[in-house]
Amino acid sequence: MPFFPITSNSDLSGVPVAWMLSSNSKNETIAYFLRLVKSWNPEVRPAYLMTDCDQAQIAALEAVYPQSQVLLCTWHVLHAIQSHFRTDHFPELWALVKKLVQTSDLAEFSKILDKISTDPAFPQSFVEYFSKQWVPMVHMWSGIGRKSRSIYEESNTNMLLEG
Repeated sequence: MPFFPITSNSDLSGVPVAWMLSSNSKNETIAYFLRLVKSWNPEVRPAYLMTDCDQAQIAALEAVYPQSQVLLCTWHVLHAIQSHFRTDHFPELWALVKKLVQTSDLAEFSKILDKISTDPAFPQSFVEYFSKQWVPMVHMWSGIGRKSRSIYEESNTNMLLEG
């Protein structure tokens, strides 16, 4: 059952405006919910939306809020990447991946990506997976795409609790 919070950031306070509880996580179901939220709150035009790596959520967000930039939660990105190699067998690779996700310096990002892509000590299957699955959407998960943002836009996770 997906839990899908929507927050308003119009005054930079990030207040929740809706939650979705559903028996499925299909694109059509999520898009239906988002269209309802949008019709109830037409003044809410989020600049950024953050989600995990679920393709149905991403597609629905992009369809209903095309003016918004969809970002991926850092925790979810690292969790997904981690499931594709033994981090305990390749600690240097795991350290580089975590650094790659966090860095906001383009030169450093390029240097790390080159090291991951060319080091023969790293599994070729991982390099191919990473190049195919993550490099094309670097703008959604990397620190280089989150520079010069307010504290609310800098958040790197959609797993926040605020009190």
